[in-house]
Amino acid sequence: MKIRFLILVISSLCTIKSFAQKQDYPEVVLTPYVYSSSNTPNANKALEDKLKRIVTKYGLASAEENVNTPFILTAHAIELRKETTATVPPHTAVDLSVTFYVGNGEDGTLFGSCNEEVKGVGNNLDQAYAAAFKKININNPELGETIKEGKAKIISYYEQTAPDYIAKAKSLAVSGNYSEAYELLLQIPSVCSQYSQAQHLLISLVQQESEESNSTLLASARAAWSASPNETGASEATSILSKITNASPKLQAEAASLMKEISNRLQKVEDDEKALQAQREANEHELAMEAVKGATKVAVARAKRPVYRIWWW
Repeated sequence: MKIRFLILVISSLCTIKSFAQKQDYPEVVLTPYVYSSSNTPNANKALEDKLKRIVTKYGLASAEENVNTPFILTAHAIELRKETTATVPPHTAVDLSVTFYVGNGEDGTLFGSCNEEVKGVGNNLDQAYAAAFKKININNPELGETIKEGKAKIISYYEQTAPDYIAKAKSLAVSGNYSEAYELLLQIPSVCSQYSQAQHLLISLVQQESEESNSTLLASARAAWSASPNETGASEATSILSKITNASPKLQAEAASLMKEISNRLQKVEDDEKALQAQREANEHELAMEAVKGATKVAVARAKRPVYRIWWW
């Protein structure tokens, strides 16, 4: 899961202060979409770059690249004229009619459209199209009006559907599908009356998922320690506990308690081992002393039975 990323997103998006200051993120997000063809890589790139510039100019670019909505800005070009120039080397020249569309890319609802004609010249058809797309005027008043009209309809759409989004997000979270729940909630724009509710739910679900993940980690750490209440188990348990993030005070306390238990246990084992070693050394010393005593007795006994050499008396 993308928990760490989401925690960063939520902490920046969803403090109480940011609820009041909604200018940091676009009111509505349009995703630039280009139906790409493998035969026209240059044209695809030029058109995509132009669409990105358009949504950025009108404040509709996503603050996070991986947060998408069903609403798209796309374009379709029709050749009005194509010819090969008489130059050396020859070039391809095209006149294009480019129609821009703002709509719901998932259900096919069109909110607005407009048209612009552009020309381009290149070494081949791909480059000619790319040159034409680069000449699209992002300041075209008709394009601006189309974007404005589409934005208004999108806001109206969210006002009607946001309660359903929130309800579905809750249902998805219950089934453990947090990613889709986050995606739904992040789509609701700040101008929607349900925005604050959606953001509060988003925070709650991120914390809930994090708590579930942390609880699983804590259980795994306990199991590792229980299976091997020694330095090996302690190392494994500590490694697992280090992965816990954004934990609640209750879980933090439980993790700290386990760490204390591990520490105390290892300290007791160390103390016991020291005591055992001291006992071993004492026993060894006692055995050594007994051996010395035994050897002394033998020596004394032998000393009491000397061999006298008196034959010469």
